[in-house]
Amino acid sequence: MTDKKTSRKPLGPRSTPIQKRSKARREQILDVAAGLLEKLGSNSLTTIRIAEEVGISVGTLYHYFPNKEAILYAMGQHWLEQMAATLQSPDNQPQDIDAFVEHFVKQMLMLYRQQKGLLHLVQGMFAIPQLMPLDEQHDDLVIDYVANTLPALGIDKPKAERQRIGRSLHEVSHALLLVVVNQSPRRGNNTLAELKLLLRSLLSSHQR
Repeated sequence: MTDKKTSRKPLGPRSTPIQKRSKARREQILDVAAGLLEKLGSNSLTTIRIAEEVGISVGTLYHYFPNKEAILYAMGQHWLEQMAATLQSPDNQPQDIDAFVEHFVKQMLMLYRQQKGLLHLVQGMFAIPQLMPLDEQHDDLVIDYVANTLPALGIDKPKAERQRIGRSLHEVSHALLLVVVNQSPRRGNNTLAELKLLLRSLLSSHQR
């Protein structure tokens, strides 16, 4: 649990790395932290342990990030930036419901698998006050994408209704993708097949 002093600390980096070496160090910190997050979980992750694994002092670590929450925030922000770039790609123009579901699930699964410690990060985004804005951004990002895509799939409803459908699709896909990345390949493939079936059924029920 975060103490009151920690919760009042800013989440932004203490300085913006300009030199290549500084940028590389920042990325190293985030990569090491992600690996430790996957092994230890959010509660056991500490700046001391991260600094030890990177091979720097805690004081040097604080030059880049003022606290653990700032590190987790930067990880979540990076994941959402990758998701935004993926959803905005010209390759994400759907042709029909089947093509949309296949491509959407494939792209999202790739992003979910790339981020080490994602389950713990997502739990933090939902439960840690400093990270909660990232959870809202995640929801808005996917919901808006789906809502704006629906007319091309023959689901031309008022925006509020399209956003409601988008939220249903997002909640189902998000929950099951988090399950898939923690399952064995065989079980994961079965869950993916069920996810695609659910999404196709959801979207098909709203076609005119």
